[in-house]
Amino acid sequence: MANKILIVDDQPGIRLLLEEILKTEGYEIITAKTGREACDLVEEGDLDLIIMDYNLPVMHGKDVLLYLEEMDFSSPVVVITGASKESIEKEVDFPFVTDIITKPFDIHNLKELVNGTLVHSRS
Repeated sequence: MANKILIVDDQPGIRLLLEEILKTEGYEIITAKTGREACDLVEEGDLDLIIMDYNLPVMHGKDVLLYLEEMDFSSPVVVITGASKESIEKEVDFPFVTDIITKPFDIHNLKELVNGTLVHSRS
């Protein structure tokens, strides 16, 4: 069974790019446009990984992370941000956040990060 990844970004181009790239890697992909939508999808089922933008409409990324913490979410989360990694690291101190990557990102590095994160989370 394929790993299930939730991609959360309000920019349709980024959602589509990540969805297409990761589907070619054999992953099952679901997407959300807002933080609230992401939380609803977390409640619906088992996710192996979340890749989410930090600046989200309706419910900010930090609020999503706080929600995940409340839900005892244990799968890894990769945060994508347009801000500096250092500024987000100060705000994001959750054990399930495995990495923070900045936009623009290299898609090959992201694929390696996803593959490595999922292999590590299974062991």
